[in-house]
Amino acid sequence: TNPLTVTLDNGQTITIGVNQSSGNATVVAPDDVYKGDQTVTTAITNVTGGEHFENLVPGTTPVSTTVTDTPGTDNTTTVTLTAPSEVNEGGQITYTATLSNKAGTDVTLKLDNGSSITIKAGDTVGSVTVAAPSDDVFIDKST
Repeated sequence: TNPLTVTLDNGQTITIGVNQSSGNATVVAPDDVYKGDQTVTTAITNVTGGEHFENLVPGTTPVSTTVTDTPGTDNTTTVTLTAPSEVNEGGQITYTATLSNKAGTDVTLKLDNGSSITIKAGDTVGSVTVAAPSDDVFIDKST
C-alpha cells in the first residue's frame, strides 16, 4: 500500500506513512519589519495515495495561525537628520533624513522650518534644500 500525500495551498506536501495517523509540514513564520502580528492560513488542495482507506474525505476548512510580532532591536527603525555645520549667508542648506531600514511606503517628515522631506518606498534617504538666511549687516553669523 502507498502512503497518503496531502498537498497544501502553499505548495508544501505532507506524507502520512502506512500505519501512521499524522504527518506535518513546517512553515517559516513571516518576520516583516513593517507589520505587526500576521496570520498565516493554509488549506488542503489535494490528497493522493492512501488506497487502504475505504472512504477518505479531506477536510476543506483552512487552518489559521497568528504569528505574534515581538518587537526587538531588529524591528526598530530610526530616523536621523543631518545638515552641514556651516554654510555661507545666502547659500543653501541641505537637510538629509536617513532611515535605518528601507521605507515600506513613502515616509514624509515635516521639519520645524516648514519644509518636508519625503523618503520614497524602498529607499532609506531623502533630502530637502532650503535657502540660508541672507547677509544681515547687524549680525556677523546666522545659525
